[in-house]
Amino acid sequence: MNDDQDPLVTGITRLVPELLRTLEALEISQRNMHPSRVAKLAEFVTPFHDGLVENTSGFAELEFPEHMQAFQERLTRAAEYARRACDGLIRHEEGMGNTMRAMRAICRAQETLYPIAALMSPVNQYFLEEPLRADAALAERIASGAERQEVGLKHAANSREERAGFSLFVPESWDGETPLSLVMALHGGTGHGTDFIWSWLREARGRGFALIAPTSAQDTWSLMGEEYDLERLHEIIGFVKGQYPIDDEHILLTGMSDGGTYSLLAGLREESPFTHLAPFSGVLHPEIAMHGNLRHALNRKIYLVHGTLDWMFPIETAYMAQGELESVGAELVFRPIEGLSHTYARGENDALLNWFNPALNLPGPP
Repeated sequence: MNDDQDPLVTGITRLVPELLRTLEALEISQRNMHPSRVAKLAEFVTPFHDGLVENTSGFAELEFPEHMQAFQERLTRAAEYARRACDGLIRHEEGMGNTMRAMRAICRAQETLYPIAALMSPVNQYFLEEPLRADAALAERIASGAERQEVGLKHAANSREERAGFSLFVPESWDGETPLSLVMALHGGTGHGTDFIWSWLREARGRGFALIAPTSAQDTWSLMGEEYDLERLHEIIGFVKGQYPIDDEHILLTGMSDGGTYSLLAGLREESPFTHLAPFSGVLHPEIAMHGNLRHALNRKIYLVHGTLDWMFPIETAYMAQGELESVGAELVFRPIEGLSHTYARGENDALLNWFNPALNLPGPP
């Protein structure tokens, strides 16, 4: 390596670790989000914000060779999104809008950074669950499969200016033949599939299942009035099954908030393609009982997750749902999460996947 490259190496080795540390801190903040905790979370992320600003300084002005300029631009943009996310939390007193924008900026940072995973081991490891980060065999399978057209992250009419599209992730380590378990994950109200997919991509990438994150046709899912989404979700499942071998015994519909509510509304139907349902922080919609669809919960595998400090849908709504679902014979697992507010319980993905398909369990300690 010649001397002209040294400033570039120095810039990269300063920025990348700081960016990854900041993203990890932001994910911790996201999991602990509650209106009463925002001030403490702002205090928590401030040192990461300051470190990121310090280590980003001058990076965009470095003269990278032409073939590395796209890499430089991605790192610069990912760092800027992470900085905005920190800034949104720090400026929380200006309104909760800043906090909500901060949560979306985390997803933008991850989306921007992800293509670099194929180029840098620390970034590759960030996009894996911690127990898999030292798995050399998995890293090799990911690296050897990453160039195949049929794997990776894809979007179908799902830019942030569009609705009713979907994002699809097929793990790079997939061998091209083994049937894939499938998880369809529904965002919350006013959300978007391109953001919500990051709540699941790390798990899909390491454990080897296909992941779909659709976007609702309207600002949220069809919870009232005309139905815009159900047929399209079935069409998406059909399309993906036409492109990939899908394990028909393991098709999970899950979602957060309005997405959790809709996962039950859409999943408790006759001839539903979904074998397992996992609503997070939603409610049991009254139309399910009104239309006689509660009977479809009989012997249905359902994993219900709710925070004890949920400020939008209090935990009592989950206990009511538990009672109704169990009364009609659902195979229900109920997980009240102590201290969780109305935010996605990312830490529950592991237990949920173990329940959904034991073949997806993480390896135990040696």
